[in-house]
Amino acid sequence: MKINRRFFMKKIINIGLFSLLPIKIFPKNYFNDCEITTSDIQGPFYIENSPNIYNLTPPEITSDFLFITGTIYANDCITPIPNAVVDVWHANKGVKDTNSNSFINSDYDEEYFRAKIYTDQYGNYAYQTILPGKYLNGSQYRPSHIHYKSSYMGQNEVTTQLYFEGDNSIPSDPWASNINSQNRIIPLINDNNGDLHGVFDITLETNPDDINLSKLKEHSLIKGIHPNPITNKSTIYLNRNNEECFIEICNINGKSINKITRTNKAIIPISELLNSSDIKKGLYIIKISSNNKGVEAKRIVVN
Repeated sequence: MKINRRFFMKKIINIGLFSLLPIKIFPKNYFNDCEITTSDIQGPFYIENSPNIYNLTPPEITSDFLFITGTIYANDCITPIPNAVVDVWHANKGVKDTNSNSFINSDYDEEYFRAKIYTDQYGNYAYQTILPGKYLNGSQYRPSHIHYKSSYMGQNEVTTQLYFEGDNSIPSDPWASNINSQNRIIPLINDNNGDLHGVFDITLETNPDDINLSKLKEHSLIKGIHPNPITNKSTIYLNRNNEECFIEICNINGKSINKITRTNKAIIPISELLNSSDIKKGLYIIKISSNNKGVEAKRIVVN
């Protein structure tokens, strides 16, 4: 079943799925640890002009969903890119193998499990699917993965793949085990409904000066969070100074884990909001609100 775009995006925002996770490697710029997302093989199953949809699954699938969200960034790692292309495709679930406790013998479908998505005015994208199964590459099973092809205005395209932590097929796979893929292996977190959540941000070799950000600066609160996963240097970048904002940190199910912080600064070290040693590994939602701009949410990752 195709989900109406406006309804799906509203649902995503309400449960705090738009987020940031630098599962990537970047080029030199004023952030020393900021590099461009690395590439991976395209494979033979890419189809041009996939539908612009946000639910990639057939109608008979009604549970055990995977929600992936992220932001497309320029090469400074904090400037989001609106109207960027995010082309995704992956294999179906396959069949359950009781010996390995995983789904194998999956295949690609021409109609489902693929989409061509455009980022919103804040550079965010989101889609609903399932965790892909594995299929043979020679004598070895490829790990579960999702293919990506992303670009802005037809330029600086990157073709890559997303992998998932804990997959026992990663060490034997020549692409997933490559050192350039390490930052594209992301954690998945279960919510109270049994659905999985992950975050995958992409950084393109696009200069911030080449992006029309007038609407973004006028309407948005959050510009970016970097680095993420969280370190003692992680910082929230807001688009305006001297405007009072309220910051709250919640777990993946929306439960607050800190006192609401009031601030009027444009640059806020996350260390001022929480001590990462006090919270468990996982995904957390940062909610920022103001009287003039409503509420925005981004996810952070604690390893």
